[in-house]
Amino acid sequence: MTAVVVLTIAAAVARLPVLVSRPMGTDEAASFLYYGSQPLWVAVSIYGSPNNHILHSVLMHLTFKLFGPAEWALRLPAFLAGIAIIPLTYVAARALGDRGALLATALAASAPVLADYSTNARGYTMLCCFALVCTIAMAQIKSGSARYPEIVFIVSAALGFYTVPVMLYPFVMLVVWGGRKAVRPAIVALALAAVLYLPVFVVSGIGMVISNPYVQPAPDFFRQLAAYPATVWKAMFVSVPAVIQILIAIGFANGLRRHWRLWIGIVPVIAIVLLQRVAPFPRVWLPLLLLLFITASAAWPWERSELAVAAVLFVTLTICTLSFERLRETGELRAVREIVRELNRRAAPGDPVLATPPSDIPIAFYTRRVEALRPDRNRARLFVVENRDYHQDLMSTLRFFAMDPRRYAIRKVRDFGSAALYELRR
Repeated sequence: MTAVVVLTIAAAVARLPVLVSRPMGTDEAASFLYYGSQPLWVAVSIYGSPNNHILHSVLMHLTFKLFGPAEWALRLPAFLAGIAIIPLTYVAARALGDRGALLATALAASAPVLADYSTNARGYTMLCCFALVCTIAMAQIKSGSARYPEIVFIVSAALGFYTVPVMLYPFVMLVVWGGRKAVRPAIVALALAAVLYLPVFVVSGIGMVISNPYVQPAPDFFRQLAAYPATVWKAMFVSVPAVIQILIAIGFANGLRRHWRLWIGIVPVIAIVLLQRVAPFPRVWLPLLLLLFITASAAWPWERSELAVAAVLFVTLTICTLSFERLRETGELRAVREIVRELNRRAAPGDPVLATPPSDIPIAFYTRRVEALRPDRNRARLFVVENRDYHQDLMSTLRFFAMDPRRYAIRKVRDFGSAALYELRR
């Protein structure tokens, strides 16, 4: 357990600077503007988009009230959950078997994608925690080794659903694994989740949760499907050296011999995705990534060398996490702070700022002007933001707003490398 504590502390220390150094991304800024900064009843009853990870929005609201709108404060719930993933992975690995728990913990502590979501004010690290707790509880339900595992499973699963509805995927997988013993706690968990969502169902309607515009069936879904596994793998193993990816893949293939019963549940999960005809965002599979780590690590046969290998893995992947800059899957404008400082120097009150998604919401967050999302294009002077990371140049932005560049005198105010700011006058 000493090694687990060391890994947990080291991972927390490595991630702490990112809490304040990285500007707020698009989805996390939207979570705050639309839900976390609003009265609490808004978060628990208004489901305008899947961006409302309700339990996370409630916790973000509380940290906002306690500490203000600093980035680190808004990211605190996700950060703490991201750190909790590390010991929970160890406990889950031990509950599933007797090998590789420390290796799985090292992977959970240092995987770049998990470090990223630990410093991203969204509910995905909380989802991972609830899925791991459900895994531990289901292992105990199957073995009968604890007194109250059903209650733990029920509460954790319901809170997972209340955080992000895609808890459905790990939930189905674990219930299939649990077999008959899982039927009763699964039904009660779904009932409890429905009770938690009752204000949303009453105010926003059940359709906003199960069939909102962002998760509609894709007309070319089956054409997308061929490339989808590679897309998910690339997202899950971003910045991870190819040799480590290969070793994890080999370990997973070997580890399936020990944990094949757990992974049978992936079949109905795949069936659900096919029926939905929606290719979920790769981040949806983060809980299953942790189960993949546990399965792959179980293939490691040399117990005496596990500590040394875990240490090498942790150091290597932590260096990769800190060394390679990655674009957020949830959108961002990397130069937003510098752009807003420039706007504060040059823009008069009411001057519109034109930016297309995903650049608009970070600007609204840092300017504290939600009206920036609905700019008045009829003003004599306005500013336009380029975001080259997302191929948003001046002309494409003007086309987005149906504006004729010939009607303006255009001047580049400043170039920020990944972005640029322009001033337009009639």
